[in-house]
Amino acid sequence: MRVLSLSHRLQHRQVDNHTILNAPNIADYDAIVMDIAGTAEVIRLAAQGEGHLFTHADAPVVNGDGADGQAPLAALLDRRREEFARALERGAIVAVFLAPQSRITGVVEKQGLDRYFLLPAPLGMAWDASTVRASEGSRGAVVDHAHPFVRVYETFAQQMLYRAVLDDRAPGFGDHAHVFLRSAGGSAIGVDVRVSRGRLIFLPSPQHLESEWLPPIEAQAMLDAFADALAIADEDPPYWHGEMKVPGLEAQEARVRELAFAVEQAEDARAQAARIAKSLSRVRQVLWAGSESALTEAAAACALTLGFEVAKSEDGDPVWLDGDRSVEVVVAASDGAVEMSPHYRLRQRLEAIIAARAVAPRGVVVVNGQRLTRPDERSREVSDALRVAAESVGYALLPSRLLYRCALAALEGAPQKRLEAMRARIASTDGLVELDDLLGEGA
Repeated sequence: MRVLSLSHRLQHRQVDNHTILNAPNIADYDAIVMDIAGTAEVIRLAAQGEGHLFTHADAPVVNGDGADGQAPLAALLDRRREEFARALERGAIVAVFLAPQSRITGVVEKQGLDRYFLLPAPLGMAWDASTVRASEGSRGAVVDHAHPFVRVYETFAQQMLYRAVLDDRAPGFGDHAHVFLRSAGGSAIGVDVRVSRGRLIFLPSPQHLESEWLPPIEAQAMLDAFADALAIADEDPPYWHGEMKVPGLEAQEARVRELAFAVEQAEDARAQAARIAKSLSRVRQVLWAGSESALTEAAAACALTLGFEVAKSEDGDPVWLDGDRSVEVVVAASDGAVEMSPHYRLRQRLEAIIAARAVAPRGVVVVNGQRLTRPDERSREVSDALRVAAESVGYALLPSRLLYRCALAALEGAPQKRLEAMRARIASTDGLVELDDLLGEGA
């Protein structure tokens, strides 16, 4: 678990210390800490142009329209607010050190910003002055000892100086908020608020919140609190943990590894079976597929089953290969008879190949005419004009129901010589392909 801490410097190897300006994407974190007053101060400095401030990608932050390579402050703040919202939608927890409401002025294109503008509020609540009230005090009391963030408070309880409280009578408070710390006078200074799928944890502030580095004990307490709240197990057991034997544990861990391996093998087998089933289902789909993409995939599945190699030309067009033979493929479907459109497409491809390579290419048009009619009841799958054009130009017309029967023959174990003869017939026919002699019972 990595923790992002904004303007609240924590000493721990698992903490990424940044400001609101130079932090990575906030939504990448499940655990976020923010000093609300320190964050507002960074924004104020950027608005006034003080210091050399950069984003995480080292783009200079400017208060206004940014030139190339610069980051406009207003747009950056809008992005940060969206990132907080996405983090909370993912279930992140944001620990916020309370500070009184205050206005942030001077940001170009932004009017009326306050210290809490970055944080979404649950429906019916608002982080305005009626909810967040200025107050000061150094005495507090735990009212829910089971809350994970009590341990954070306990690291600085003797040096606490809270600067604000939440009004537990404010609208929506009772519906979304849970108080785990109160001041000596009963004000809410530690509050857990559910926002979307995540939580905002409001905490009182240590007396020296502005210190360059805070005590390491607070950082560890913060990580432990996040781990408990997010139900994350300890990540780094001590070096000696393996020496502490538990009867039966090693055998059970070995059993877990065996089962995990079996599950992995079963998943691989399932995935392979699913791929085969999908390919086989496309063999049947060739009989009714209507779109070019679906019919191309279905025809390719049948061709693979028959023994063709399916490839693509340099222009991305489908090609079926059989040894030294190469067949340019066009598909066409229709609820009635397939007309002349595939002829023009295939002829254009064949003429381009002749012009470029001075060879006589072969072609096939897979036709799925009368595609919604039962295959054995189809009587006119191609128009007379398309049949004559195929005979004249010299390419094959392969009805989908015939290609389906070829694929079935291959799946049922037809001899390789017969499959080779089918492929040769498809690659060499001018006009309608006839395969009854190779598909009949006595073949």
